[in-house]
Amino acid sequence: MVTAVATATAPSITLTDRHGHALLICELPRSIRPGELSRLHHQILVHFHDELQAPPPARPRRLSWPEVVRRLEQRMGCVA
Repeated sequence: MVTAVATATAPSITLTDRHGHALLICELPRSIRPGELSRLHHQILVHFHDELQAPPPARPRRLSWPEVVRRLEQRMGCVA
């Protein structure tokens, strides 16, 4: 079982397993404000939870900021 633990460090959020191994790195815009970072951190944990349950990859998967936005919009039902 993989437990997601997230750490937020500009300019990315890294989701790790319970042992601290990086699973998913989500790039962020450089101009993100602390309040936005907190909300985005929560949304990424919630909406990427299923991906974190898969077996860990050999290397962490890196998503660009546009890809993070696109995936969040799809999962939240904002984009067809």
